[in-house]
Amino acid sequence: MSGLLAGPVASVKALYYGSPFYRLMLLGHAPDKVLQAPTDPWPGDAARGRDLADGVWRLAGQTLRFDPRDGAPEWYPDAAWTGWLEEAHGFSWLRDLREAGGDARQAARHAVAGWMADCAHWDRFAWRPDILGRRLAAWIAHGPFLLNGADALFRRRFLQSLAEQTRHLARTVTAGPEGLGRIAAVKALLYAGLALPGEEKRFAQAMRLLEHELDRQMLPDGGQRERNPSVQFRLLRDLVEVRLALIQARKPAPEWLDRTIDRAAAMLRFYRHGDGALTLFNGAAEESAELIDNVLAMGRATGKPASSARHTGYERLAARKTLVLVDAGPPPPADFAANAHAAPLAFEMSVGPERLIVSMGAWRGADASWRLAARETAAHSTVTVDDRSAAEIRGDGGLGRVPRKVSVERDEREGAVLLTMSHDGYRSPGRLRHRRSLRLSADGEEVRGEDALAGPGGERFALRFHLHPGVRAAVTQDGQSALLRLPSGKGWRLRMTGGVLELTDSVYLGAGRMKRCRQVVVSGGLNGERTVVEWALTRVAPPARRARQRAGAGAPE
Repeated sequence: MSGLLAGPVASVKALYYGSPFYRLMLLGHAPDKVLQAPTDPWPGDAARGRDLADGVWRLAGQTLRFDPRDGAPEWYPDAAWTGWLEEAHGFSWLRDLREAGGDARQAARHAVAGWMADCAHWDRFAWRPDILGRRLAAWIAHGPFLLNGADALFRRRFLQSLAEQTRHLARTVTAGPEGLGRIAAVKALLYAGLALPGEEKRFAQAMRLLEHELDRQMLPDGGQRERNPSVQFRLLRDLVEVRLALIQARKPAPEWLDRTIDRAAAMLRFYRHGDGALTLFNGAAEESAELIDNVLAMGRATGKPASSARHTGYERLAARKTLVLVDAGPPPPADFAANAHAAPLAFEMSVGPERLIVSMGAWRGADASWRLAARETAAHSTVTVDDRSAAEIRGDGGLGRVPRKVSVERDEREGAVLLTMSHDGYRSPGRLRHRRSLRLSADGEEVRGEDALAGPGGERFALRFHLHPGVRAAVTQDGQSALLRLPSGKGWRLRMTGGVLELTDSVYLGAGRMKRCRQVVVSGGLNGERTVVEWALTRVAPPARRARQRAGAGAPE
C-alpha cells in the first residue's frame, strides 16, 4: 500500500512545498552571524578551483564551460547529467575555490549569489534532502571564507537562505535517499544546530537521527549496507567531521559515535589494496590514498583490518606482499542497491603496491550504457554464463533477480588460506550453481583457483581475469597459459585447464578516467552436469633466482 501511495503523496507534498504559503512559512527569523563554523578539514584542489573561477566546471566526469564574466554557472544546463547537477548543487567544490585563493573568493561568492537568485525557492531536485544537506554543510563550513569582506546585501541574503534551508531540511531530513545521502542531511542539520543562532534545537534532533541512522546502516563488522568501499570512505569522513565539529563546539562526543568510527575505520582498512587505495567492488573508485590516510589519522582508530568481514560479505587473503580481496556476499538489500554491481565471488589481487587482477570499476559520466556495462558481471574477475549477469540490473537501476544463496567457508592451515564459495545467481533458466575455491599459499607466491558450474542449463561460460592497465600480458605458444608482467618487472604466470584461453581488450575506470587494459578470458561449453576450470597464478622467479634454484636442485646432498 505504501508503494501505491508514494506517488500521489509526493505530488501533494510537491504542490505544498512549491506554494507561496510554504515560502512564507520558511521566512521567519534569520541569524545575524555564523557562530564558530565547523571546520572543513580536507584539502581542496587549487587547480580545479582556478578552473571553476575561469568558468570550467569539471564535475562528476563531465566538463561544462560558462562565461566567467557571468559570475556563476547555469544551475540546470541542458547538457548536464544528474551526477553533474548533484555535485553543482552540493557545493563541495567550495573547498577547491578556497584552496585556489586570490580572486577565487569572489568567484565563490558570485556562485552562491547566483544560486540564491535562481534556486532560492523550493524545487524537487536542488532541495532534495541529501543535496540540500551537502550544500548547507558546505555553506556553513565555508561561511567565514564567503563572508569575509562581503557586502551587507550578500551577507543578509546568505544568512536568510541558511535559515530557510535549515527549516525545510528539519522537516524533510529523513525523506531523501537512503544511505550516505541520509547521513549528509543529518550532518547538515547538526552543523546548523551548532553554528546558527536560533537553531540550537536542531542539534538534539540531529544527534538522535544520527544514532538511529547508524544503527540502521552499519553492520556488526563495521561495514555499511551498500557494500561499497567508496561509500565506506565517505561515511567515515562524515563521521570524523561530526566528531571534529563536536570537539570544536566543546560538546562531548557520545560513546556510540566513537565506537562506530573505530569499526568503520577498521573496515576501511580492510578495503585497501597494497597501494593504499580502495578495491573497486560495488561501484567504488580507488580514491586518494593520501586522503584515506588523512581520514584514518583524524579518526584516531588504530585497529588492524580483520581477515573476514562476513556481515558485509567480503574476504581478505594476505601472505607477505600478496593480497587477494573477494566479494563473497549477496547483493545489498533493495534500499541500498541503487548502484550495486552484479559480481558474486569476484576477486582482485595486488602484489605490494602494484595491482594485478582488478575489476573494471564504476563509470562516472553521462553515458548510461557505460554505467550499466560497468555493473555487469562481465566487468569483474569472475564467471559469466551465456553473457548474462549473475544478478539482473533493472532499467530503473535497482536489482531484479539476484543470488538467493551465497555461501563461503574459510580454512587457514600453516599460513595458507582456502576459500570455498558458491552462489545460485544462474539458477534461472537452468539450475546452475557457481562454485569457486581460492587458495593463497603461505609464501604469497601462488593463488590456485577452481571454478565449477554444476547443474543443467546454459550453453557457454566465460571466466575473466581483468588486468590492471600497468600489466603487460602475452599468451604462451601452447595457448594454455599467459605471462603477466607488472610495471616493476615482476612476473606472474596464469595457467589453466578446462577451457580456451585468449587475451582481449578491456577498460579500467577505477582511477577516475577510462584507461585501456587487457583481460584474460577462459571460455568453453557447459556439459549440463559439472563443468570445471582449474587455474593457478604463480610468481615467476627472476632469472638470477631461477639459476640459483636450478643449481640448488642439482647440488649433491
